[in-house]
Amino acid sequence: MSRSVSTPIEVWKGHGTRYHSSLHRRDGVTVRLEGGSYNKLGGPVRRIPHDIVHRTVEHHFGVDAGLWGVLAGGGTVQNASFVEGRLPPNALRRATAMTDRVGESLRQAEVLVRAVADLSLEGRPYDLDGLRTACGDRWWLPAITADALRTVQDELQDAACRWDALAAGEAFAMTWSLAPSGQMTGG
Repeated sequence: MSRSVSTPIEVWKGHGTRYHSSLHRRDGVTVRLEGGSYNKLGGPVRRIPHDIVHRTVEHHFGVDAGLWGVLAGGGTVQNASFVEGRLPPNALRRATAMTDRVGESLRQAEVLVRAVADLSLEGRPYDLDGLRTACGDRWWLPAITADALRTVQDELQDAACRWDALAAGEAFAMTWSLAPSGQMTGG
C-alpha cells in the first residue's frame, strides 16, 4: 500500500515513567493516547515507550491498520481520547466500528511489537527466523524481511537513546504516513 499523507505524532515525556502521545489528524482533530507502558530492549537503554515501538514496527512491516493507522484513520483504541478539533457527527460510533473491523490487524501489531522487543532483549535483534517462530504464520507479513527487521531494531535503539535524553515535558517527534485514500484493511 502506497503511503503519502504524513500525520505528526509527539510522545510527551512526563515525570517518572509517565508519558502520553498526541496524534494530529489531517481533519484537524488531535487524539491523545495515555501511555505509561514500556517495552524492554537489549542495548544501552533498556526500555522504550510502547507507542514508539508500535510506530516503528508498523511503519517498516507495513501494518497499515495497527495502532497508529487506526488512530490516524479516524478509529479509536483504549486509552485514546479526542482532545482538540471538531469531530464530525457520529464520529465515536464510526471510530468504534472502524476499530472493530480491523481488530485482527491491531492484534497482529501487538504480537509483532512484543516479538521484536523480546528478540532485542534476548540479544538476538536480527534473528528473522526467531521472529517468524515467535509470530507464527498467522501474524507474519511479506514486508517482514531481514532488511526491514534490521532497520526496525536499529531505529528502536536510536529512539531509545533519544527518549532517554529527553527531559520531562519534552516531546519525541515522529510521523505516521497514512495511505492516500485514508482507507485500511484488517489483518
